[in-house]
Amino acid sequence: MAGDWGRRFGVRSVLWRHYLDFGVSNVPFYLRPVTIFFWSIFFYFFAAPARRAILSNLKVVLPGSSGWLNLARAWLTLYNFAWTIADAADYKLARTEFVYTVEGEEFLEQLAAAHGAILLTAHMGSYDLGAVVFAQRYQREIRMVRAPESDEQTAQHVDRSFERAGAGAVKVAYNTSSMALPLDMLNAIRTGEIVSIQGDRPVPNVSQRATHLFGEVVQLPDGPFMLALVAQVPVFPVFILRNAFHHYKVIARAPIHCLRAERGREAVIEAAMEIWSRTLEEVIAEHWSQWFSLVPLFSKR
Repeated sequence: MAGDWGRRFGVRSVLWRHYLDFGVSNVPFYLRPVTIFFWSIFFYFFAAPARRAILSNLKVVLPGSSGWLNLARAWLTLYNFAWTIADAADYKLARTEFVYTVEGEEFLEQLAAAHGAILLTAHMGSYDLGAVVFAQRYQREIRMVRAPESDEQTAQHVDRSFERAGAGAVKVAYNTSSMALPLDMLNAIRTGEIVSIQGDRPVPNVSQRATHLFGEVVQLPDGPFMLALVAQVPVFPVFILRNAFHHYKVIARAPIHCLRAERGREAVIEAAMEIWSRTLEEVIAEHWSQWFSLVPLFSKR
């Protein structure tokens, strides 16, 4: 009985997503800041593992910073997270218009025109909203790879949300230890599709390797670069960050190429991961309050 209660009211339960949809549909927009402020405080205490993970990561991203100040920064991160998921729900339910500015538009145009490519991003800003908007703006389908949801009903809710918001342009696949997913992604890329993957934290039982981030050795997924090497397609680092109310910024960086050369496969992948790590480090350092990695990445520190 207690286990059923815990699953029903757990942080990752679909219950909270239903409440979010209800709030977005029924709370006037001018009351939304107050509502989000309140719920950010609630989850700051209720979601203790996420809070501790943010604090753990901030100690590395902002070395030498005050522990008390980091407590406030952790709340700000959760507050920004609340805004981004509320905006995604707003778009899904009401097709609300958002304003976007783009940094590195030439790289975004290259991605849109590519016959098969990998969009590599992080748990930053509104990953979900960005995928839908990109697919609709450029009339391209996206295969979005996500970490598995711990709650089956939550996974079903996420799938239905993408289907409704993206009109079928965004298809969700879950990153598991099964060999079927990499083969599906490889086939999709070879037929000209874009595959979107988050590459800022490891997923259990999924291929990863050591690289450096903020001077620490971390494990990051190497699957995107293996796919790029086999399919011979570029990897485009893209991030979408929230600037203000209904206003976002897209950051696109130069593509990373995993070209077949005289050096071995391992050297090519490691070099590509090093470029990704430096790109990721630069963006996180400037926008740490929108890095929603709610698990401790630097756990061995």
